[in-house]
Amino acid sequence: MARGTAGLLALLLATTFAAAAPAQLRLVEVPISGHGSLDSLARLGFEVAEVRSVDGALRALIVVSPETESRLTLRGFRVATPTLARVSAGAVADTFRTFHSFDNPANGIRATLNAWVAADSVIHVDSVGASYEGRPILAVKIGAVADDPARPNVLFMATHHAREWISTAVAMKLIRWLADSARSALTTHDVWVIPVENPDGYQYSFTNERYWRKNRRPNDNGSYGVDPNRNYPAFWGIDELGSSGLQYAETYRGATPASEPETRAIMAFHAAHPPVVAVSYHSYSGLVLYPWGFRSGQLAPDLPRYQALAGTDLVPAVLDSVPGSPIDHYHPGPGWNLYPTNGEYTDWAYRTYGTIAFTTELTSGCCVAGLYYGFEFPDDSALVERVFRDNLPFARALIAASGDLARAPGASGLVPGTPRFTALWPDAWLTLDARSSRPSLTLRAADGSLVFRSAQTDSLRRGTLRTVWCSDLRLDGVRALRADGFGVSAELMTLAGAEPLDVGWTGWSKDTVREAGKYSWYTNGGGSDTLLSPIVDLRGRSAVWLHLWTRHIGSTFTPEQHGVIQFSGDSGRTWSDVAMVVGDGPNWYPMRVDLPQATDKRGARVRFISHQFTWWIDAVGFASDVTNAFDQLAAAAGAAVSENPVRGNQVVISWPATTTSARISIYTFTGELLHQATVTAPSNEYAWDLIVGGGRFVVNGAYIVVVDVDGQRLRHRLFIARPRP
Repeated sequence: MARGTAGLLALLLATTFAAAAPAQLRLVEVPISGHGSLDSLARLGFEVAEVRSVDGALRALIVVSPETESRLTLRGFRVATPTLARVSAGAVADTFRTFHSFDNPANGIRATLNAWVAADSVIHVDSVGASYEGRPILAVKIGAVADDPARPNVLFMATHHAREWISTAVAMKLIRWLADSARSALTTHDVWVIPVENPDGYQYSFTNERYWRKNRRPNDNGSYGVDPNRNYPAFWGIDELGSSGLQYAETYRGATPASEPETRAIMAFHAAHPPVVAVSYHSYSGLVLYPWGFRSGQLAPDLPRYQALAGTDLVPAVLDSVPGSPIDHYHPGPGWNLYPTNGEYTDWAYRTYGTIAFTTELTSGCCVAGLYYGFEFPDDSALVERVFRDNLPFARALIAASGDLARAPGASGLVPGTPRFTALWPDAWLTLDARSSRPSLTLRAADGSLVFRSAQTDSLRRGTLRTVWCSDLRLDGVRALRADGFGVSAELMTLAGAEPLDVGWTGWSKDTVREAGKYSWYTNGGGSDTLLSPIVDLRGRSAVWLHLWTRHIGSTFTPEQHGVIQFSGDSGRTWSDVAMVVGDGPNWYPMRVDLPQATDKRGARVRFISHQFTWWIDAVGFASDVTNAFDQLAAAAGAAVSENPVRGNQVVISWPATTTSARISIYTFTGELLHQATVTAPSNEYAWDLIVGGGRFVVNGAYIVVVDVDGQRLRHRLFIARPRP
């Protein structure tokens, strides 16, 4: 840390809150210049509630007190007061029609649940623990009072953050709907709802401070509160971006993991009733997020299950029908798509219990003369009901899926894919069924070589899915892989990544930030920019998908800034959207995009269109889950080479005697055709000269020799390792 920065941080830490008279919190705008400024705000402990464009410039909305506002000024941020459609300001009276405090004896959350229990035998309420100030953390079970191991547990939870009242209202409406309209489902599932995880903070937001977020623990410096959704043990405190160690901060994680009684109560509930699926309701962004959230680019073992249940931007699970809302659906994606978080509930529940856990960020609501309500969702029963109804199909699909995670469809109709490869190069990623009794995995390349025998796995051992990957294919030119014993194989038919031999691609720039090779394609987010592939003949190929690695810098707060992937089967005359990329993802990760299976694929091509979106693409190509490379090898004798590795300027390639001509093809390790020749029978050998026209040398490295003869395909890996001239 620089000396000047350390001195400034010491000054910030020296400032404390006055405990006697809590200062009013308010929502302010600060100009941001991109990803770096958002990270800077996060490292100061602010939760960015929203990013909006004002007069063409981006501004982040954050909640501040007078003390934290002064910290922003010291750090050079210019603070402005936004124009908001406010429902309330400062300390408020508990007089709302739709939103109700925890303690109100007439219509508070505790009183309402007690009344429902007394009137309805299907609703049961228990306390799973007490808050710091002694309020019960109430868990509502709808259905049979006794647990049954044959019935999967499903959990819906709300109000980790006190000011997010709409999440409490949606959870209460879900209890009422389950009791009134879903009794048949309750005979086969144990459904639980915890409407207020943070009752102290929630009550305080009604009586003292509408924008209060944390719980009400007194801190050492005179401030109050720990962020309950940064206090779980999973990845707790691994950095200062996903949570804060500063006590004044909105995202203060607490002194130790699970230091808060509210957190320990939720942990105890999970130990007693481990959920198969869970939802944690928050507001406001219009998102459906899932693990992992702690670090950009990290993908969950159960990614196909999460994607099926949460949907995609093209086929979303949750629509937004609130009148005037700036979005029409909730964006689904890993938690880091919004921003990194650590010590967060869904990562903890998934890592500890294998729970398929989601964070639903409910819509902001809209609009009075184009103004956003944000945290202060309107006290309007019709609008609250609209938000609940928008989210109900997702909740119902999760309950249904909890009994059959491997096959049940999500609300969008998507289903998890069968065991399959999701990436082949430079790393191989494979999704398998973890319930298999097979003790190990053998992964082979199409030349018969063993890639690895004992799988490196990222499996939660819960019995649904696992992801297996290896990282030893970077110098391997074979592009077909097979998982022995699992019936899963795939072949990468084309591969490109902005390298010198990747001809036929147009658009975008080259960048040395890459996943493999020396370059990637890159666009800096200005306007609209298109990267277009050459035409590929995929006739005779089935189960075709698009293979790529990507990274991007953006924000889920500005979904108009996004990337679109399109596919054409007719040489570009017509195009169809096959994927959309939204939000932040500054680390490389693989994407598998299943493509329409057109009858005529002689003119297959793909294009990437960025809309004001900073985007990188690498290791992109067409792949297929169907390959006959292994069948051809089984029926064919192998080709041979005169030396391997090659130390001189020539190598002789030979094959069994034949009466037909042979075609020799030599590929680079990235799969690009480097050299081709035809040899007429009866000759059965070919001398490859490694000095090409103009006196240039074929560079050292790994190559694939392919001999097509007598209807067979013979392959051989070849390594060139000549001394430098």
